[in-house]
Amino acid sequence: MSAGQRLLLLCVVTFFCIRSSPALGQRLVFAHYMLANLDYVSADASNDEIVASYQREIRQAQAVGIDGFALNAGGWLREPRYIRRAYAMFEAATKLHSGFRLFFSADMCCGNDAADIEDMMRRFVNDPRYAATYFRHDGKAVLSTFSGEARGPSFWLGIRHDLESGTHPSTSTVAESPDVTRDVPSSAPMRIFFVPSFFWGGELPDVVALASNLKAYENIIDGAFYWGIAGVPGLGHSPDQLPSSHAYSAALHRAGKLYMAPICFQFWGANHGRYYEYSGYAGMRSMWMDAIKVTRPEWVEILTWNDFVEGTYVSPIDDPARYAHANDLGGSTVSPSTLHFFHSHSGATDLLAFFIQWYKSDREPAIRSDAIYWAYRTQPLAESSGGTTPIQLHGPVADVVYFTANLKAPALLRVSFGNEVKSINLPAGSTDVQLPFASGVVPHFELTRGRLTVLSGDGVDIISSGPGIPNLYYSTGSMHGQ
Repeated sequence: MSAGQRLLLLCVVTFFCIRSSPALGQRLVFAHYMLANLDYVSADASNDEIVASYQREIRQAQAVGIDGFALNAGGWLREPRYIRRAYAMFEAATKLHSGFRLFFSADMCCGNDAADIEDMMRRFVNDPRYAATYFRHDGKAVLSTFSGEARGPSFWLGIRHDLESGTHPSTSTVAESPDVTRDVPSSAPMRIFFVPSFFWGGELPDVVALASNLKAYENIIDGAFYWGIAGVPGLGHSPDQLPSSHAYSAALHRAGKLYMAPICFQFWGANHGRYYEYSGYAGMRSMWMDAIKVTRPEWVEILTWNDFVEGTYVSPIDDPARYAHANDLGGSTVSPSTLHFFHSHSGATDLLAFFIQWYKSDREPAIRSDAIYWAYRTQPLAESSGGTTPIQLHGPVADVVYFTANLKAPALLRVSFGNEVKSINLPAGSTDVQLPFASGVVPHFELTRGRLTVLSGDGVDIISSGPGIPNLYYSTGSMHGQ
């Protein structure tokens, strides 16, 4: 396909997305939650402590407008830790009674089979205590996936049939903790709303690949979710994933199906040696603006709340390595116990509230107080892209501090790296800017209007001045005015 043909196809797809998308209804925002990870307690914590830690995270998510968690279950009957943590999560949400929604994303990477998926659904949808907490759409229990397209349409049609008819009943009695016994889950029939994330056409599919695959699943799925993280949002050419989101929206809405679009803050596949530059918060803004103005999805899923290995997390946790054996960090380039490597993404957490409000209301929020959000890598590029395994870099990677400024009036941003000071004038409104950094110090930030210092604060992590373990994670933070 020529460049001109690709441009014409993109224009047609974008036009169709705008013309065919459904009217604004109740837009919902979810975050992908890795049940393999514990974010605020160690692996040997009591069940009560785990429940309390999950309640803390639910409150954090709801505070910025997130409606629920899509619970990633990479194992089940053969890995009962997933079952125990799912019970703790449902208990946390049920006790809070705050309307927070939970549903499963069956991770098909690592051995889950039909019996696992059917059991996880029946344990909670059919449990009188947790049934009200499980997310339903139009009265149907929502089920999503990570991958699974390799199993083929008949596999998923069989699961749907078993759940909706009660056939192939569950037999497992695995309980939520070693000292609790539990009956076999009820296999009573349930209606399913199936929104998988299949890699139809790869990570950057076009509308032709999606339409072809969708045809085989049109009587099986109710919608689909695009796992669109492996790209540089807004780049304008490959590997920009926004055209693939346009293709998803067009194909699904044309078929009368629901579209769940991705939002991602940063993607570094530290376990696969590839990095995609999101330029601080600018990439996330591009994804939000595309969802708000072009693809208009019914739902959005943030990738992710707490996948620390891949850098996509938006959790405000300060350092997941603090909690012994709590996280599956061993697949990354460093030991899970290495402190000060996995940085807080609290800046992303804070900024999400602005974009979530915009998405749900379809109207840009008024800025009534000043806020600055920063993100920077803690090593110069020459020191963070080395190591024994070369890291594939995609996008405009640079040694800079990235800022998003939400200002009620113009102001001057001044950034100090020891005795070295850099400054930039910022307009009113919401903008993304960047300034070159200097290594060896923790940066200091000041926002001034005339002689008045409006905001002042320091970064969290030092920018390394020497070689170390290659690290491409953002360190983030924010400061807010009155």
